[in-house]
Amino acid sequence: MNTSTKRIENNKSFDSELNFIKEINSFDKCGIKIVGNENINAYLSKNGAIFNLSIDTELTKENAPLTFMLDNETYEIKKIGNTCNGTSLKIGKSPEFTTRLDINSFETKGFNKKSIFKAFYIVDLSEIKTFHDQFQTVTHQRNGRNYFYDCLRIELNDKTYDLTQLKDGEKGFYVFECLEEQTLEDFSEVCFSIKQAISFITKLMVGDEEYVFDNSGKLYYSNYIRPTIKGMYSPITTNPYSYLDIEEKIADRFWGKLTRISSDNLSNLVNKIHTEPEFSVAILVILEATSVRSLLLIPSSFAVIIEQLSKHLSVEETGLESPITNKELKNKILEELQDVIDNNSEHLGDEAIQKLKLRIKEINKPVNKQHLTNNEKLTRPFKQLGINLTLRDVLIIEHRNDLLHGNILLVTDENRDNKDIDLYMNYVSAKLFTLISKLILKAIGYNGYVYNQAKYLEKFLKNGTDEEYFELI
Repeated sequence: MNTSTKRIENNKSFDSELNFIKEINSFDKCGIKIVGNENINAYLSKNGAIFNLSIDTELTKENAPLTFMLDNETYEIKKIGNTCNGTSLKIGKSPEFTTRLDINSFETKGFNKKSIFKAFYIVDLSEIKTFHDQFQTVTHQRNGRNYFYDCLRIELNDKTYDLTQLKDGEKGFYVFECLEEQTLEDFSEVCFSIKQAISFITKLMVGDEEYVFDNSGKLYYSNYIRPTIKGMYSPITTNPYSYLDIEEKIADRFWGKLTRISSDNLSNLVNKIHTEPEFSVAILVILEATSVRSLLLIPSSFAVIIEQLSKHLSVEETGLESPITNKELKNKILEELQDVIDNNSEHLGDEAIQKLKLRIKEINKPVNKQHLTNNEKLTRPFKQLGINLTLRDVLIIEHRNDLLHGNILLVTDENRDNKDIDLYMNYVSAKLFTLISKLILKAIGYNGYVYNQAKYLEKFLKNGTDEEYFELI
């Protein structure tokens, strides 16, 4: 069994980068020099996730690229956002022009596009929650202190990547590192894959703005990236007490049994996302749909993901397969089903009884593996991956037909009010996410427990099952 933390020598230093980020984020009309226009007043300010450049002259985007000096370093502006030119008039003086630019991207002159990189993403302190409950971590050492639960290690394409959580003052940070030299483009693409992998487990994908430092400490900055996204569902935890809907006696039963994503599992997941678009799209759709908390979007989106992953993960098979291979068991089941019909014959007409018994005789009709129904195709990868499906799971998967044919409210002939419709859609969403989680996790070699997102809703739907809050796959 994997240990929760691998103890390794893993020395890190982030002080210089953190100090620079803190300094530059505190700018409010900080005076700078525009290269080539040193006599013009220019100021740099930080407003949220946007750097603003104010210049006392009239400029347009056509003046780009702009270069400025700050603390004896030269920075090149790579991408400009909104531009605003303004004019002010003072009695007895000539008109004064001011240009305000939103800077989307800039870098230190001489920033090395092939190096050992560190990428910093700012998050709220509330989002720094150690990785210990969900992942196998590695130790790291910083400023003479050992840290046990804040660093993840990923191996991809013969390179090693670390993701470290840390706190600095009033801000939290996710720091991505590649421990070997590579190009900035490759580093950025792998970081995006790691972000998706982590977000599938933690619900949080960091973004908004990035500060990337090369090995000499030069900076590449951009806020021209995906925004930070917060989803709804997380498939794994080792702390059953973290769910308020789970009774203490049930949490007691699972305490010490639940499992983490191992370092190998995480590397496999990153690799799947990085090389197979189906995994990347599935996770991004999950995050996008759940971030807006829309019951109109989530079930339909999840139905699409189930179909996409099922097609991608299915292995084509040939030949015929009978559901029941044991002849004695087949006869026993047929007899018992006929008894059920006979025992309820007073509520059925003779014609209905005859039709049902004829259908029963076809119950063990061989399935042609090359000509499956849509629903059989959707459930096949579960069987191939060794994931057991309950009858309720199958019924939920079959909602794919309703959702993809316009019945997005899953309305049936029953009389249900809006509250009941919302509740059932919530249940279907939770069920579909649990099934999607099983497919993804089993595909990366994970063997352990998955949180059954829908279990706590059963009491509101009054459809209690013998399913557990945590299911072993």
